Amino acid sequence: PTVLRDIIYGIVRNKVMAGMIAMNPERAGTNLGRFVNMFVTVMASCVISAPGNELRGYCLQAPDKKLPFFEFFKPEKFVRSTSVGAMIMSISLGVGTLATPQMEKLWRQAREYLKNNPAGYALIVLFVLGNIVAARRQGPADASKEKK
Repeated sequence: PTVLRDIIYGIVRNKVMAGMIAMNPERAGTNLGRFVNMFVTVMASCVISAPGNELRGYCLQAPDKKLPFFEFFKPEKFVRSTSVGAMIMSISLGVGTLATPQMEKLWRQAREYLKNNPAGYALIVLFVLGNIVAARRQGPADASKEKK
């Protein structure tokens, strides 16, 4: 059931995203358009593939506690978990769609800077080593004291 659910999710995601872009190609090039396209695409994919989650849960029940399907399936629980899960995933991937181009730009700038300033590599190595040494000094005993 898991593979089937994932296949359905992938097919729906590809079809919906293609449809969203085809509806308004110019909007797809904007931040708002990318967010909306990803949000709607993931929402539709999650909702349409959601019955696969129920089937998966039903099939993976412990044999000694197995409920009949109509006792296992609770529509209100299904709607709630599908809604919340789809909303979380849609927002997360929508925000990721906005963040990715910015991170790619930052990464390109950092690589260009390091290419022109090789001493920057030494600073990065020293920074990492400094953090490793600081973490080892703190140790697990000190870390538990900070939590209290």
